[in-house]
Amino acid sequence: MFTTLIGPLAVPVDLIALQHAVLAADRAVGDYALAVRDRRRAAFPDPSQAVQRCTWAAGEQAEFDRRWEAYVRAGAALRAHPVLVRARVLGVESEALRALREAAAGPGR
Repeated sequence: MFTTLIGPLAVPVDLIALQHAVLAADRAVGDYALAVRDRRRAAFPDPSQAVQRCTWAAGEQAEFDRRWEAYVRAGAALRAHPVLVRARVLGVESEALRALREAAAGPGR
């Protein structure tokens, strides 16, 4: 149930799952933005088409916004986890976040 200690606190598996959700949501935002960039570069290759390359269609923007909101929700859930709230109270938040990143990366990473 717990994977590692942060001073007086332990990193539970549900907190690690929330960290994985944040990382996955972050990748989804970045991957989508890069895919749109690549599609628009291909559709508007001429240097004079810079505005068209940089102006997303409404559907593209809506999808990006949906993915961004999922990222924001995942981050809020992570920050609201009782272990991180307690770490803030105890003044060990940076240590807790470092331990969480290591735990989420898994052994040998």
